[in-house]
Amino acid sequence: MKLSDFYFEDKAQIGNRMPILLPDGTDSGEWLNVVSADADAAVKAGRAFAFKYKAAVESLKALETKAKKAKDYTEYNIALGEACEILNRQLSAEIVNGWSFDEPFSKEALVKLLDQYKALGTSVVDFYRTQRDELQAK
Repeated sequence: MKLSDFYFEDKAQIGNRMPILLPDGTDSGEWLNVVSADADAAVKAGRAFAFKYKAAVESLKALETKAKKAKDYTEYNIALGEACEILNRQLSAEIVNGWSFDEPFSKEALVKLLDQYKALGTSVVDFYRTQRDELQAK
């Protein structure tokens, strides 16, 4: 074997195609390319996500305390859900590196797509987590 047989970053950057589902759940025929969960960019983005999530939860402590007293978590759950949607879009913008659309791929265009189709960020993160879980199981 050669030393280069153990170089995997270029392969990790190739990633995998994630089908883009329409809001009704049908396959659009389009896809996003998500870097492998062991790519440096994905590892760094995943760590940043974890730190930002922890900060978001911490920032909502007063609201959580209020919810516990009132035994009504509606406001807290909505606030945490909105924070997670934003974090999902941010993570997605870091780990997607291509797509099947006619328009050339760019991070700016991806961010616009994620802002317009908010559920897509959650789909990308779910796809990424599935990849990461599969890697960890090996």
